[in-house]
Amino acid sequence: MIGLKKGILIAVISMVIFPFVPNVQAEEDQQQLRNLAKGLGYEWSEEPHPDFPDSGTQLTDGEYGTLDKSDSAWVGHRYKKTREIVFDLGEKKSIANIKAHFLQDYPASSILVPLTVSMYVSDDKENWGTLSHNATQLLWGNGPPREEFYIWDGSKDGVKGNPNVEMAYARYVKVTFSMHTSTWTFIDEIEIWGTDGKMEGAATVPPKQPAYLEPGEATAGIENLGLLYNGYYESGVGDWTKEAITSYISYVDPNGKPIDKLFDGVLYLGLLSPSGRSFETGTANLEDWQWYLDKTFAKEGDMQQLNEATIEVSEQLNQPDYKEKVVLMIPYPGAGLADFGDGDRKKAVDWWIDQVMQKWDEKNYSHLELAGLYWLQEQVDTSDSGPEILRYASDLVHKEGLKFFWIPHFLAYKSYLWDEVGFDAATFQPNYFFGDMAPERIEDAANIAKQYGMGVEIEFDNRMLTDPIFRQKYIEYLNGGIQYGYMQDTFKAYYTGGGPLKAVTSDDPHIRVLYDWLYQFTKGHYQKPSTSSKQIKNRIANFERDGEFLDQQAMHSLQIHLTALEHFEKQGASEKVVKHLEGFKLLLEQQWKNEQITWLTYNTLRADAEFLKEKWG
Repeated sequence: MIGLKKGILIAVISMVIFPFVPNVQAEEDQQQLRNLAKGLGYEWSEEPHPDFPDSGTQLTDGEYGTLDKSDSAWVGHRYKKTREIVFDLGEKKSIANIKAHFLQDYPASSILVPLTVSMYVSDDKENWGTLSHNATQLLWGNGPPREEFYIWDGSKDGVKGNPNVEMAYARYVKVTFSMHTSTWTFIDEIEIWGTDGKMEGAATVPPKQPAYLEPGEATAGIENLGLLYNGYYESGVGDWTKEAITSYISYVDPNGKPIDKLFDGVLYLGLLSPSGRSFETGTANLEDWQWYLDKTFAKEGDMQQLNEATIEVSEQLNQPDYKEKVVLMIPYPGAGLADFGDGDRKKAVDWWIDQVMQKWDEKNYSHLELAGLYWLQEQVDTSDSGPEILRYASDLVHKEGLKFFWIPHFLAYKSYLWDEVGFDAATFQPNYFFGDMAPERIEDAANIAKQYGMGVEIEFDNRMLTDPIFRQKYIEYLNGGIQYGYMQDTFKAYYTGGGPLKAVTSDDPHIRVLYDWLYQFTKGHYQKPSTSSKQIKNRIANFERDGEFLDQQAMHSLQIHLTALEHFEKQGASEKVVKHLEGFKLLLEQQWKNEQITWLTYNTLRADAEFLKEKWG
């Protein structure tokens, strides 16, 4: 993760990419194959950069570029979302293999190969079956210009989910490639090898509708997982108190009284130990691991504070049997970890899980349920043993009857493998909050999460309280939940930057409403900030539907006031609009004091009035 989290450095590994030779079942079949894409037109999801344009058939003209970006064979893209290229073969044909060719020249020309290239087929151009997701083997790093082919070869790779199928039978082919946040992507050629008609061994690839991971058995029933960082910080923000935790696991009023549940699961994780060594990158040793466990499970430690907060919330909500679900990290066992004899990473994972289970059983927390363990490293290790250590850890976690969780970052290596290496639940990080990038990142991350079957992480920190840029970024995450469909029926994690949620205690309606919106979002009831009296009316109707009005007359009084306001808006009478908004706020204040409306209704509508006033003032 980013912010409190360190930036991600991907190892520099160079691999020789051998020329591609089509490979099919029999020699006679190979002789029949041809490049079905040769000279064919295609559709881009977004046109290439004008400095490196596409003539219309540049990807299918059979001309490969040299290792020089100025070669006119190269087509260039930069920024924004994952690119898609769709080919229409005219009719269903047998497809044996697909390859796409990219350039890397970094840092000299700021060109990197894609992190992931995916290949799909379809009969109707709407419903797509997955052939493969292909991660870079070249990897990112400094060096002279190099090239990489991304290849699906049916005879070797089969079809994702059906390895026995060696050829796809389809009319449409789609190739997609991910985009780096700041660098260029150069592509020059795509080849689709196959033959007309249906060959023996060719089969229709069943389409799979992209879908987010829903809360359920795989997520241990958790819908909204709040991240609580409890590693070492000089400021002490990693030392949790009952009071700070309460506003995470419950939605509280301005006096700190719990009104409803908020995050139904808590993930405890730490990044650094007092030594400065990292649990995330694998530099932490056994001494650091022991420090974290002692801190977390101390008599008055972080886990006990969570238990006490849950006891208080359960009493306030009159739900005495309620237990908060807990997920605890597994530090990344670095290859150089020498505390387990020969540096065996499997032994390190064994030791950690044994210690966690032993301490959990000893403490016997009254109001906590251990739901799962979380792999702290945010990408699949680029070493050959990367997937193996994950599968091993997964087996251990499942033997304890727990779920295995993961939250890969946006540029994580092989994040699409999450379920294949044994994770039960994963949410995808957009990382939009932390960088200088366009709002399309939210859409791109949502699409990737949906394509891979993951949930989505919502990211913000206390900078949104004072900086309007970060406040708008936060709002765009929430708005994205409506626009791209992840607010409801989707497993979500929440990165909040660490420490107390300071918006909770703010007297400023612009600030406190950020917390109120968060609560509405977790309940699936969030609406975008209102920019007209009509939108405020719609919000009031939804509040009435949700039982937030304690007095029906109060609702009618507000609607009448807004009807007059709407009249002045249509006239463009700004002074009268502002005046009526002030009257609307006074009416809200009176209804709140008379206990005719809930706090949520009062403060959300008050903030709407302030936003609308700024628009007309």
